[in-house]
Amino acid sequence: MQKNQANFYTVIFISLLTLFALIGCSENQVELIIFTSDRNGNLDLYSINPVTTEESNLTASSIDEFEPLISPDKSTVAFISEENNKTVVETLKLVGESKGRIRVAQEPGINSSHQWDPSGNRIAFLLEYQGSKTIYTTNLVENLPVRLTTVNADEVGQWSPNGEYLLFTVHSGDRKGIYKRNPDGVNEERLTTENDSSPIWSPDSKKIAFISMRDGNKEIYVMNADGLEARRLTNNDAVDRDIDWSPNGNRIVFVSEIDGNPEIYSIRPDGSDKRRLTINSIRDESPVWSANSEKIAFVSYLDDDSEIVIMNADGSNQRRLTNNDFNDMGPQW
Repeated sequence: MQKNQANFYTVIFISLLTLFALIGCSENQVELIIFTSDRNGNLDLYSINPVTTEESNLTASSIDEFEPLISPDKSTVAFISEENNKTVVETLKLVGESKGRIRVAQEPGINSSHQWDPSGNRIAFLLEYQGSKTIYTTNLVENLPVRLTTVNADEVGQWSPNGEYLLFTVHSGDRKGIYKRNPDGVNEERLTTENDSSPIWSPDSKKIAFISMRDGNKEIYVMNADGLEARRLTNNDAVDRDIDWSPNGNRIVFVSEIDGNPEIYSIRPDGSDKRRLTINSIRDESPVWSANSEKIAFVSYLDDDSEIVIMNADGSNQRRLTNNDFNDMGPQW
């Protein structure tokens, strides 16, 4: 009896040690930042460890690859490749043994404005061909594009976190405004009628932040998911742009030129507590949140070329990740 009891406690002890080890590995896992650089004479995708600053060239090709967008599970990056004035959406595995490139769209024309769905199984993109601009979605298993829109769209917005809707915009003409479309159905709802762009969802899928030109310059607004109760967050004569909603839903980071040059700010979704996070006379842009909402990666033109920098959510502990004479841009966490 005592021997069996001892064996039982031994098994429990080993199981607990294994569990703690797994938890420790999970907590210590570092999210890589993916970015674009022209350091090899053309645009390539790179990854960088924000702790060690170890870098890796992910594409290393003779053609241009840019605009990386990491899948929700962080396993794959979608990006645009350009060759002979033609752009295509491709994917590249970041983990696992199979790391080959896959073309998402085989259709002729110009591909742009790609967005992941929350499951990581589909990608939406804009196809421009023979004067028409149409949004398609592709299931990555079957790799068959499905047409989603008939109106000439200009931009694919974010997919809602609950997976129900995809946003898109029309920038001019009688149909201008922000729309939402249920990709698995037939509904297409017009949410605004102004020259609005860059729509993004709140993490709970209840609100939409966007950029509007309705007063003559770019300002930040937030509205309900049905397009009602649009509220202006910024009010100045400068340009406000590059918005990203924190994963915890508490703040929106953005770029403003209110002080004469592009600087990074954050604000609560109700328009309160605006904070300036960078203070200098150079250009800072392209801020993006880390998954835990604790850090922000951005681009800064420190020495006449663009470098990748990270900082805490309150602007403290700023740290330069890249340091070279080339352009590093478009970070994605």
